[in-house]
Amino acid sequence: MQFDLETRTAALSVGEFASFQPGPREGDGGPSGIWRAQLGTHWHRELQARASSEYGADARFELSLSGRVQHRGWTLTLTGRVDQFITRRDESVIREVKSVLRPLPADEAALRREHPDYFAQAAAYAALARQGALATDLDARSLGAVRTELVFVEADSGLAQTIALTPADDAAFLVQLRSE
Repeated sequence: MQFDLETRTAALSVGEFASFQPGPREGDGGPSGIWRAQLGTHWHRELQARASSEYGADARFELSLSGRVQHRGWTLTLTGRVDQFITRRDESVIREVKSVLRPLPADEAALRREHPDYFAQAAAYAALARQGALATDLDARSLGAVRTELVFVEADSGLAQTIALTPADDAAFLVQLRSE
């Protein structure tokens, strides 16, 4: 994250924005951090292969996005990478894949309580996509309705549980994209 107090600007990845916590916190490094990252990568690839098989050319992966938003007098430049982007006739689906150590399926309310940062990240992606910030040959007008899903994957088994974001999730991240 980079910020300039004088100009009230900040540049950060949506991942940082979603999980930012002021002050010190425990590190995620070491063997368990590496193990977790490797499992996450494995399940991302597995779900990517499934989506490719099911949707063919309508499924795209690791799409970059970048945009500026105004929030409380600050200009935030947000960047990120959408795990899965699926285009259909009348809608587009953004999927953010997250591996978790808890057993699935789980109560949706519990997942929301445990991982509010994941929902914030996905809502940020949706808001930016609706404004045309995705690096794709499609412009915002041709995306149709944009639906966003969080796909939780149980790290041990690969069992997946999908939760669709709601208008309340989107409202929690209401932004206005400033033209560049």
